[in-house]
Amino acid sequence: MSSTTDIDVPLRDPAHRVSEPVARSTTASKETCDATRQAIEEAKGARVDWFPTSIWRFNVAEHQTLNERLMRFIEEERGRNPAGMSGRSSVMGWHSTERLHRRPELHDFVAIVENCVAEVARAYRLDAEQASLDLATCWAMVNGKMASGALHCHPNAFLSGVYYVNTTEKTGNIFFQDPRPGANVMACPVTEFTPWTVRQISYQPTPGGMLIFPSCLYHGVGPNLSDVPRVSLSFNFRLKWASDVCTSSIMPHNAG
Repeated sequence: MSSTTDIDVPLRDPAHRVSEPVARSTTASKETCDATRQAIEEAKGARVDWFPTSIWRFNVAEHQTLNERLMRFIEEERGRNPAGMSGRSSVMGWHSTERLHRRPELHDFVAIVENCVAEVARAYRLDAEQASLDLATCWAMVNGKMASGALHCHPNAFLSGVYYVNTTEKTGNIFFQDPRPGANVMACPVTEFTPWTVRQISYQPTPGGMLIFPSCLYHGVGPNLSDVPRVSLSFNFRLKWASDVCTSSIMPHNAG
């Protein structure tokens, strides 16, 4: 910037020395730059996470005994229905029927699941006077060698989860994808990924572990690269509205 901008120099006196005004201007400019630099260095922003996607992780205490019982139950169920259900997310794996939570053999397991889901509901601040969470479906999955799970979500459910009965480091990780539709439109290069820039997260399950997540969250399972079967139990919870309960209580059962 020209020193004549901020200095009043009489043009009629060409012999007038302007060294002092120039020096004052330089000093003022330096002070301004220092103040600006200090303001920049002291500026502190605050990040606000407005749309987080939470996944809850639980570890069931003394799961070994529980898992032994669950393994026997699932093996017996598979023996009774070796074909399982088709048209689901399983690729080369076995998928049981979806009403296992009604079986008396899973009474203890269902109690554990409902207790964990209740904790998630409290985190959601679910208004119990208007709605509750109802266990709608529960099924077993067995992935043998090279079996996997296609990318999918769980329509018509609010919370979904999975409990791991038998897994190793090579039986296949579950992975979740970023649910934001526009996240990949303009992805920036990064030196390392953070929860705000990663687009897919892979999680290695362990026996006795449980994950609960929003049913709309797309997820899948990597291939089983071992000879050990990957065994799990999955479940869906739906919102049960109090208004529906009131309506159904006054309507005839054969109402169409």
